[in-house]
Amino acid sequence: MTFPLAETYWYTRKKPEVRPLVSDLDAEVLVIGGGMAGLSCAQALREAGREVVVLEREFCGAGASGKSSGFITPDSELDLSALVRKFGPERAKELREFVSGGVELIRENIRRFKLDCDYREQDSLYVANRPGGVRKIEAEHRARLRLGYPSRMYSRRELPGILGSSGYFAGVRYPGTFGMNSYLYCQGMKDILRRKGVPVYEKTAAVWMSKGSVYAGRNIVRAKQIVLCLDRFLPALGKLDRRIYHLQTFLALTEKLAPEALGKIFPDGHLMVWDTDLIYQYFRVAEGGRLLVGGGDLFQTYAKTTKDLQGPFRKLYRYLSEKFPGHRLAFEYLWPGFLGASPDLLPIAEEDPRAAGTYYVAGATGLPWAAALGRYLAEKAVSSRSDLDPYFTSGREFPWPAGLRRILGTRLSFALSHGRAKLV
Repeated sequence: MTFPLAETYWYTRKKPEVRPLVSDLDAEVLVIGGGMAGLSCAQALREAGREVVVLEREFCGAGASGKSSGFITPDSELDLSALVRKFGPERAKELREFVSGGVELIRENIRRFKLDCDYREQDSLYVANRPGGVRKIEAEHRARLRLGYPSRMYSRRELPGILGSSGYFAGVRYPGTFGMNSYLYCQGMKDILRRKGVPVYEKTAAVWMSKGSVYAGRNIVRAKQIVLCLDRFLPALGKLDRRIYHLQTFLALTEKLAPEALGKIFPDGHLMVWDTDLIYQYFRVAEGGRLLVGGGDLFQTYAKTTKDLQGPFRKLYRYLSEKFPGHRLAFEYLWPGFLGASPDLLPIAEEDPRAAGTYYVAGATGLPWAAALGRYLAEKAVSSRSDLDPYFTSGREFPWPAGLRRILGTRLSFALSHGRAKLV
């Protein structure tokens, strides 16, 4: 087993053309954050006729959006059956339709603007990694059928017909999903926005805010409305410091595999696969016939920094070796990624109750969520959209009282909250 290069593979595909802010300016709407949420928000605002400026601390796609696995599916940290348990079927479907709108927004942009981002139509497959996970698969299948979504359930005996492994106990498959290189998508949308007259300033960090003004280095941007799409970095500007934490995951990419090898792993077409473990594993085929695999690490999921890459890599390597023992997989790239999360794993998106005209989004655990929420905040800024506010308000009831965090500490209280959100 050779240790791979510790580098984000997606970033090797294109060097960003960075234009920093060099002077003060005035804007009708200022969007801070050049990830999926910020770019989607800026796009919706521009198409609504607003004059928009985007600031990004590093480069578009430098954060969670660009390091992502590129699974474009309505499922995220909470699957459909979890939403049904929490909200009931009608409200669960309302949320599902909302995030499915994010899937279609991304797909539409790829097709409309002919974005070169390794777009790959791949069905989703949710699999039971252990016998106890079969109940989760059955619940997900029932929830999908109940709400009118296509669903096909596979028994342990049937699964090898679509996934070349005997290591799973059941699965549920559904269509309409795809994979992509999310960094290239972000870079492509940056270029599209610039062509539409939206200035996008990178290497421009917003460090302080005050009454319609944002201080970015030596420069000031004054705006009538400000939208903060900063995910886990939102607390750095004094917002949601007790409501947003982070999750860390790890991604590894193999060398190019021969079509015959991929055909043995995916005998019925390429799939995006993830399993039922609480800290789950996931994999799909990416550019050049490479296999992308990701997953968390028990000791680093809630860590503030990446302390170790060897442990997570060994876990991912062992996972694929056990599931597909007939394949010798060599890995070329390995990288960590962080994403923001709220205590109940649903996003927070609202107008700041303490600062009219300022909006923010964080905790969008999945690119479709981020895209849909970016557009939602744009519609809120333009036309005061509010129909989904009860789901996304920071004032909603969370799984554990705030006092518990002071007793147990941030990491443990968020871990317990997330376990409860997924399992109860």
